[in-house]
Amino acid sequence: MKAKNAPPCARFAVVSNPGTIFEPIEEYAPSIDGAREGASCYDDPVDIMRVTPTGELTTEL
Repeated sequence: MKAKNAPPCARFAVVSNPGTIFEPIEEYAPSIDGAREGASCYDDPVDIMRVTPTGELTTEL
């Protein structure tokens, strides 16, 4: 998955419904702590992914 229109400060993304074909990016965060805080606000299953310099998302933190 590629992060489209990610802000320059985005280092992590909160993705809902991970592992399915419907995994939208809910929000971006500049730090892992910010991503964890954002992930705690969702009732649906979410995953925190790292945004690489090329814009790709990876679960390798």
